[in-house]
Amino acid sequence: MKKLVLFTLAILMSASIYSQRNDNSDYWNTWEYTPKEGMHEDFEKAVAKKTAMFNKTSETAILTYRIITGPNSGTYVRVESNKSPSDYDLDRTAEGKYWNQNVSNLVANTSGQVRWQRLNDGTLNYNPENKTPAKYVERTTYNVKADGVMHFRRFMSRLAKVIEKREGTGTRILFRVVSGGNRNQFVLASTFDTFKSEAWPEQENTFREDYNKMFGWGSIEEDSKNFDASLEYWGEQVETMQFVPEMSTKS
Repeated sequence: MKKLVLFTLAILMSASIYSQRNDNSDYWNTWEYTPKEGMHEDFEKAVAKKTAMFNKTSETAILTYRIITGPNSGTYVRVESNKSPSDYDLDRTAEGKYWNQNVSNLVANTSGQVRWQRLNDGTLNYNPENKTPAKYVERTTYNVKADGVMHFRRFMSRLAKVIEKREGTGTRILFRVVSGGNRNQFVLASTFDTFKSEAWPEQENTFREDYNKMFGWGSIEEDSKNFDASLEYWGEQVETMQFVPEMSTKS
C-alpha cells in the first residue's frame, strides 16, 4: 500500500512538472496590483517608466489592463503572452530589482506571478500574430471541482465549436492555471473593442439545435447541467477590464 501511494505521488508530481515544460504549449503570465489609496496616478507613472525601460522588445512585451467593474475595480492586471518554457530561464534580475526599488512601495496588494497555459479546446478566433491589444477584455474566472474538470472542459470546447459553426467572429481564449494558484481554476477571456453587440449571420437553426445536431440530441441540456455541477458554489466571476496603453509595451 505504501509503495502504491508513493508511486501515485510520483506520477502526479511528474505530470505537474511536465505541464510547465511542454514545448508544444504556450504560457501566459499575469500579475495583479492594487495601488495604495491615493497613489493610483503615481503607480501608473512608475509602471509606465519601468515598462519603457525593461519591456521594449517582443520577448519582454507586457500589456496592462485596469479592472473597471466589480469589487476589484481599480486593480491593474499585467499580462505577458505567448511564452515558451525557455522564457522562464531568462535572467530578469535587474528588472525585478528595479520594480522592488521603484514601484512596489506604491502597491497595497499583489497576486504575485500566476502562470497559465492557453488551451486550444475552448479557444476561438485567436491569432498570436495579431499584436494589436483589444480595448476591452471580459474575464470570466471559473473555479472547478476536482472531479468536474472533464465536464467543464467538454462544455467549453463544444461551445467554441458551435460558435465557430455559426460563424461567430469574437475572440475567446481559454486558460488554466499552471503555477501560482488553484490548478482547477480556468479563465475565459473574451476580447472586444466596442460594447456594441456582435452582428451574427442569419442562421437556419437555433444555437440549441446546432449544438444537439453536432453532439447528439439532448446534449446541450446534459452538458450544461454537468457544467453547472462542475463549478464550486463561488465558481464563476465576471469582470470587465480596459486596456491602459501608457502602462504597456508600444506595439
